[in-house]
Amino acid sequence: MIQSYLARDEGKTLEFKENCKSLQHIVQTAVAFANTAGGSIVIGVRDRTKEVVGITNPLAEEERLANAFADGIQPLLIPDIQIHSWRDRELIVVTIPHAIGPYYLRSEGPESGVYIRLGSTNRRAGPEMIAEIRLLSRNTFFDEQPRTEISSEEVDFRAASELFAAVSRPLNSPTDRVLAEVGTGPKDPYRTYILKEGYPE
Repeated sequence: MIQSYLARDEGKTLEFKENCKSLQHIVQTAVAFANTAGGSIVIGVRDRTKEVVGITNPLAEEERLANAFADGIQPLLIPDIQIHSWRDRELIVVTIPHAIGPYYLRSEGPESGVYIRLGSTNRRAGPEMIAEIRLLSRNTFFDEQPRTEISSEEVDFRAASELFAAVSRPLNSPTDRVLAEVGTGPKDPYRTYILKEGYPE
C-alpha cells in the first residue's frame, strides 16, 4: 500500500505530510477531500522529495489526529486512520471519504470554513460553491430550483402543455396542486421548476 502512494505525486486525492506539527492544515485537507472527491493523507513522508522519515510515536499521533478531526470538523467526519510499517518506519495513513457536505472547519464557521481540493492545494470555497455542495447534498441542481419570485401569470401554460404532450403527459389547468408541483407552492419546491420563458413566436 505505501509503495503505491509513493509512486504517485501529490494531487486531488493525495497529500504527504512529514509529521503532525501542522495539525490544522491536516484537518483543513481532510475537509477539502471530503467536499471534493475523497483522498488520503500519508504522514511520515516529506512532500517534496517523498523521503520516508516515519513517525516517532504513531499511537499518540493517531489519538491527536482523531481528536482534531472530531473537535475541528462539522458535521461529524470520521476518517479511517491506520498505522503502517514500511522499512522499519511507522507511517500513518488517513483515508477520507467523499461524503455529503458541506464539511467545514468549526473554528471558521459554515460560511468561511468550507474548503475544496484544487489540484494539490486546498482552496476556500466561495458562496456559489457552497450553495452547489448544499444542493448536491439534497440531490438537486440549480436548474431544478423554484423561482418563487414569479407569479402564476408569468408561466406560459400553452408552452408547458405542448412540452408535456411531447412526453405523453397531460397538463391540467393551473390549480394550486399543479403550481405546487412545478415549484411555486410549498409541497415540493426542490425537485421541480417553473417554466418562465414565453412561447416562441
